[in-house]
This record gives sequence, structure tokens and C-alpha cells, in this order.
Amino acid sequence: MLNREKKYGKKKIPDSVKAGIFRWWIAGMCYFFIGFGTQAGGFADPLDLIFFLGLGLGIATLFLYNPVAYRMFDIVRNGKVYNQSYFERSGWQNARFKLAEILKNMVLVFFVYMTYQTVNLLLESLLRLPKGTVIIPGEPFGFAAIYVIYYHLLTRLGDKAEQMKRKGREKQDEQSRIYR
Repeated sequence: MLNREKKYGKKKIPDSVKAGIFRWWIAGMCYFFIGFGTQAGGFADPLDLIFFLGLGLGIATLFLYNPVAYRMFDIVRNGKVYNQSYFERSGWQNARFKLAEILKNMVLVFFVYMTYQTVNLLLESLLRLPKGTVIIPGEPFGFAAIYVIYYHLLTRLGDKAEQMKRKGREKQDEQSRIYR
């Protein structure tokens, strides 16, 4: 039980849900401003939109989401409160984290873009519409929902990889102790 729960009682809405809604809002806001408000949203080349939206989402995550969410909410991953590790990073670790966050957002935007493309191509072929017909255009609510789903999948995949890496190290250390 966390100190806040002892003092104020059990929360009606868990912090993970609040943090997820906040992430959804940030993603929708970025799509609205970049997808609708800049020329990147109107370019024929989707790489421009993917690059600038990924960059914008990465920067918004670094300077809006992370400072607010890690101070307001108890972010729990794998049964462990993740907030403390966010504040304990050194300078180089923080720089690597920020660069990785921007790259991760670019990859997530690419996944969301490919999801829209796949769904539109599938519906186009099922409904026998002319080539290039956009049935489901990008919009902030849908983009943010798909983005949050992919974010959670990617985060869980990263946590699982880190857990497997840790178990491998422990096993390797245990074997090295046996052979000593």
C-alpha cells in the first residue's frame, strides 16, 4: 500500500487509467496540431507526416507528459512503481532516454499510419471502391486510441525483453559461480 492510500484512502480511478487518458489526450492534441494545422498533414508523402508527428509526439511526451505524469500519478509497471527510476537517471542516461523516446514515438506513429493504410486498403477491396479511396481518414480521437494501444503493447514488449535479459544475466552469474 502506498503512502497516499494510507493517508487519503483508496482512489476511485486508478493512476494508470488517469495516465493513459492523459497520454491519449496528448497524442490526439499532437495529431490535431500537426496533422491538421501544418503542411505536413497535407503533403502527399506520408514520411513527412510520420517524421514530424513522431518528433512532435516525442517532444510533447518528454516535456509535457513525463514531467506531469511522473509527478502526479504512481506509474506502476510489473507491480513496481516506476516513478523513482525516472527521477534517478544520470545525465547520459537521461539523454539516451530522451532520444529513445523520440525514436519510439516515430515508430509508433509509423505503426498507426500502417494500421490506417491497412484498414483503408482492406475496406477498399471489400467494398470494391476505386483505388486511392480513403474511407477512414486520420482524425485525432482514432489516432490517439490506436497510438495508446500500440504504446502499451510496445512498453509491455520492452518490459518483457528487459525481464528476460535480467533472468539471463542472473542465470549466467549463477553458472559462473558454479564453475569458480
